[in-house]
Amino acid sequence: MANIGRSILPAHDANIRPGFEISSRIAGVGTTPMRKVIALLLLAVLPCSQLFAWGAKGHRIVGDIARSRLTPTTRQNLIALLGNDDLATISTWEDEVRRDRPESYGWHFVDIPKDAAGFSDERDCYRPDERRPSSKEDHQNCVVDRITFFEKVLADKSKSQSERVEALKWVVHFVGDIHQPMHAINEGRGGNDIHVSEFGSPQCGNNACNLHYEWDTGLLEHTGRSEQEYVAYLEQMIAAKKPQAGGTPADWANESLQLAKRVWLENGGAVDQTYYTANIGIVDERLAQAGLRLAAVLNDALGH
Repeated sequence: MANIGRSILPAHDANIRPGFEISSRIAGVGTTPMRKVIALLLLAVLPCSQLFAWGAKGHRIVGDIARSRLTPTTRQNLIALLGNDDLATISTWEDEVRRDRPESYGWHFVDIPKDAAGFSDERDCYRPDERRPSSKEDHQNCVVDRITFFEKVLADKSKSQSERVEALKWVVHFVGDIHQPMHAINEGRGGNDIHVSEFGSPQCGNNACNLHYEWDTGLLEHTGRSEQEYVAYLEQMIAAKKPQAGGTPADWANESLQLAKRVWLENGGAVDQTYYTANIGIVDERLAQAGLRLAAVLNDALGH
């Protein structure tokens, strides 16, 4: 779902919003505990450029759910633009290029105050910051506005192919990001500054565990499901429960804000089996909704 966007560097850097994920689907590793051990070992040695936010797995799941719901016309236009219709593959492009695109730092989330009733474009999408020069001129510096902006670019046939392809990649990623609850709350930098224990351990790889990471990756990985298994599970859930899939990016941000308040932990809190059992259903629903809504956005932009 992130920051999964807020960013992916060590939590001690106060100017960076960390959040990271390593796929634990490694050949020959069949049990959940071993998968997590291998994932954490990789986390300790891989450079930050190889780490992603919802987690790479979460973003790919969203892309897979959306792909199966594209209309024939949308699929045809998508293939004409991209050369294929593989949304999962492009879903993590934004996290891979973020260091080369500093202006995109704030596009992955929206900092809504915890005590606010909901999203305010004027308050939440213009945040000039001396450390980030581009933010002084960017009045669409949040994930809500950027989904709308890039959807328009994607739909505009007067734009170049390269502009529309890049817009497609932003849209695919950001629709996932906005459904991760910690991407819509400013408290503790979206939970990055809220240190927690993960099933008894304070460490997640080389970094102290934090609430944002748990929602990007920790809860999802604790299921032990591979990407393909998770997609199959969510498809069954969608068929049975038919989760709400309409609304606007502002609506989706407000949903995430209310969920973030609901699942919030204070500093020193525990992500344990009780917390997991109570909240994994929210992870499932948000991944499913993100996939359904991404399909709707693409069908609207490319379905004509």
